Amino acid sequence: MTPETLRELLEAVRAGTLDPDAAAERLRRFPVEDLDDAAVDQHRALRCGFPEVIFGQGKTPAQVLAVAE
Repeated sequence: MTPETLRELLEAVRAGTLDPDAAAERLRRFPVEDLDDAAVDQHRALRCGFPEVIFGQGKTPAQVLAVAE
């Protein structure tokens, strides 16, 4: 989640186009999204100002690609 997507989410709640419970559910899935071969830190951009990176050691090229997607 980027600062822009967080703002969009909050604006949708304020505008009444998104229910607060639905917004909370979207936020619940963060900060970590568990994939088969990695745990992606979705809040890194909010906390650090730059997005998550992929630690590729021990992963196949296909696994790195799947994480990137």
